Amino acid sequence: MPTVRRRRGTRVNKRTALNERLVHIQAEIARLRRERASVHRHEFLELTRSLRQVEQNAAALAVQFTRIAHIQAEVDAIKRALIKARLLD
Repeated sequence: MPTVRRRRGTRVNKRTALNERLVHIQAEIARLRRERASVHRHEFLELTRSLRQVEQNAAALAVQFTRIAHIQAEVDAIKRALIKARLLD
C-alpha cells in the first residue's frame, strides 16, 4: 500500500492567515478608537464581538490540532509495532 505524504504547510498557512486577520481586526478597532469616527455603537459592538469569536475559534482550533497530533503519534507507534512484528507490510 503506497504511503500518503502529509502536507505540513497548510496548517502554517491557515494559522498565518488567521493571525493576519486578527491583526487586521485589531488594527481596525484601534483606528476607530483613535479617529473617533462616526461609528454607531452597534457597529463597534459587532466588530468587537466578531474579534472575540475569532479568538475563541483560534483557541479551539489549537486544541484540536494538538489532539490530532497526539492521535497521529499513537497511530504511527501502533503501525511501527505492527511492522516490527511483521503483521503489516
